[in-house]
Amino acid sequence: MKKNLLNKKSSFGDWLDIQKDISIYVLEEASGISYSTISKLCNTPNYLPRFSTIAKINEGLKVLGKSVNLNDYF
Repeated sequence: MKKNLLNKKSSFGDWLDIQKDISIYVLEEASGISYSTISKLCNTPNYLPRFSTIAKINEGLKVLGKSVNLNDYF
């Protein structure tokens, strides 16, 4: 995968990009987190979300069958 040097992504954004079965829209539905918040998580490397946001993302990923250690990303 080629990285665009002008648009840096967070490590979570990089991970989400390589997932073929999950998009921001799918994660939005599964987690209840808005598209704009998930987009900010993916596209802002130094963004630190609230714990409640991380917990909802984690629950959404579990619903989608993904087991991820979110400590690696946030």
